[in-house]
Formats: sequence, structure tokens, C-alpha cells
Amino acid sequence: MPLPKKNYFSALVARDPHEPHRAATQLELLFDLVVVIAIATSAHGLTHELSEGHFMMGIIKFLLAFFILWWPWNLFTWFASGFDNDDAAYRINVMVMMIGIMLVAASIPTIFQGGAIIYGFIGYLFLRSAAAVLWLRIKDKSPQLKVTARRNVIGQIIIQSFWAYIIFMTEPWSMIFFVSVAIAIAAELFLPWYAGQAKNTPWHRHHVIERFGLLNIIVLGEILLSSVHAIELSTSSSFNRSLMILAISSAVISFTMWWLYFCEEEHLESIENKRTFVWAYGHFIVFASGAATGAGLSLMAELMSSTHHEGQHLSPETAAWAITVPLALYVVGLWLVRDRYQLNDLHSSCLLFFAVLICLSALLPYQPIPSVVLLVTCLSFRLGIANSSEAKLKSQE
Repeated sequence: MPLPKKNYFSALVARDPHEPHRAATQLELLFDLVVVIAIATSAHGLTHELSEGHFMMGIIKFLLAFFILWWPWNLFTWFASGFDNDDAAYRINVMVMMIGIMLVAASIPTIFQGGAIIYGFIGYLFLRSAAAVLWLRIKDKSPQLKVTARRNVIGQIIIQSFWAYIIFMTEPWSMIFFVSVAIAIAAELFLPWYAGQAKNTPWHRHHVIERFGLLNIIVLGEILLSSVHAIELSTSSSFNRSLMILAISSAVISFTMWWLYFCEEEHLESIENKRTFVWAYGHFIVFASGAATGAGLSLMAELMSSTHHEGQHLSPETAAWAITVPLALYVVGLWLVRDRYQLNDLHSSCLLFFAVLICLSALLPYQPIPSVVLLVTCLSFRLGIANSSEAKLKSQE
């Protein structure tokens, strides 16, 4: 439906952070659809690297690939929560960002091949240019955010210039490359905090919680894809019972991870600055470990299938660790961003204990069944805590 003329270019001012019934927009969902492509590419790259025996470098490349696609999603989500006026100019800016994300997604295979991330750099040029336009629109209409907007624009120009040095002036995957990337990522994470010291931008708490929950669902979709892949392999020639068990286990894992994440509606009960940054940045662990779990399950399917060839650097032990480690990190991530604030020390410590057990379950046979059992047990324990807390609140009322 065409926009009314008055909405082609309207003032970009802060939205009410207490606006009722605020939900994700269709444009935000379209943005997420572009991110899905990049997440799937990064998970596939991790599976390939691990199957070839490139364990350490595979993990490092996956983390870099996942960061460069998660970071613009994160920045856009917080910005849109505060300033989405849905005029034509805003929509076009966001669509330019989507082109940037597509270029980032195109660069992910290059990351795993060890080449220069030129497409990713160009993608970030699109992303930062569109973001700069939006920040400048805010500066003109919201004088109280003038310093915040200026810091964001100047900071992003400086950081992009440093990325240009990394891409064009350093040897890909050399020691100076790794050190420079670490500095650049630290600068990326520092900039929103530094800009916000002048004046925090408004944001809608329930809207942000919903947006992060939607991305978590997208990430868990990678695990469901691994389940479908296992079913395809088990039925492609002769029936493979092990692959069918793996497919069922993968589905149970994804359902349990979903339930564990959404067992509490109030993920972010405070808007205090430190709490908010821990919640936002800590979700990188949740999202990345979810995608990595899907990669690990795909690795296990490759091992069990008849298409696995001798000479590949793949073993049952490797595939088991590739499942249990990210599963454990997912539980740790939820403890970091939510449960350590909402549970007492004893209960939150038990969740960390479950994370250790899930990780070490790689030493047990018949994977991934032991990790599935432990994950379901962890969920049952967490639901028991939630139910007892709710009952206690009702009795106090």
C-alpha cells in the first residue's frame, strides 16, 4: 500500500518508549530475512571447517563471520526501537542497509577460504552510510541528541577507516590481522557506550525483547535444518536408523532451546545502562552458540551418512564436542544475560552446573542422546524454578 504524501519524508524524532502494543514491523522482519541467509552461510562454513580438521581456525573464522553479520543487526534493532517513523526515506535507508547485509553474507565464504573480506568491507560502507544519514536526521530534529548523533557518525567513520587499513594493508589471517581485528571489534563495541554517555537514545523495552527473541528463533532454525538434513540422508538410499535418531534428537534440542529461552517473558526487567549492555552484548553468545549447535549436528549427520569418506578429519569425538560445547555455551549465555539477575545464587549456579554436564557429555557414547537428556533435564529444572517463583508471588499477593 502506498504511503501518504506526508509520510514520504517526515521528522525523525524519538518514539514513545512506553508505547502500548509495540511490535516488530514488516520492514524489520524483512531485514531479518536477509540476516537468515548470512547465518546459514556462516553455520555451513563452520561445518565444513570442522569436517576438514581446521578446528581452531574454523571457530575463529566462524566467530568473526557471525560478529560481522550480528553487529549491524544489533545496531539497527536498537535504533529502530527508538526512531522508526516508517516514512519512505527511512524505508529506503533500511533497504540500503539490507544491501549491505547481503554483501556481508557474500563475503562469508571468503572468510572461511582465508581471503580478504572485500565484499564485507563494501557492505559495511553501505551500512554505515545509511546509518549516518539516519543519525544526521535525528541531530537536526532532536537537539538533545546532537552530541550522541555526532559521536556515532564520527566514530563509525573512524572505525570504517581502520577496517580499510585491515582489509587493504594487512596480510589476511596474519598475526597483525588478528590483532587489528580484535582492536576494531573492541572499538565497535565501545562506540555505542561512548556515544550514549552524552545522552542515551530512547528505546522500547518490550519491542527490543521481541526483536531479540525473533532472532533467536531464526538461529534455532539452523538446528531444525540439520534435523531435516539428517532425515534426507537417512531416507536417500537405505534407511539409516542412527540418522533418524539424530534427526529426532536435533528437533528435540531445538524445541528445548526455544523453551529454555522463552520460559521467562521478562528477559530484560531493567533499563539500567550496564544491565542493558550486558544483555545486548551477551546475546552474541546465545545466538552464536545456537548457530554453532546446528553446525555440530550437521557435522554428526555427515559422519553418520554413507557419503562420509575416509581421509576426512572427522571423528565421532569431534562431532560430539561440536554439539555439546555450543549447547553448554547456550545455557551459559542465558545465565549471563538473564538468569543470574533473576535467580538466586544457588539456582543460577545449578544452571552453570548443567552447562558443565552438557559439555562433558561428549565423553559418553550414543551421542547426541546424553546431551539431549541433560538439556531436557535442565529445562525441567528451570521451569520448576519459574513455577515455584510464580506460586510464591501469588501467595504473597
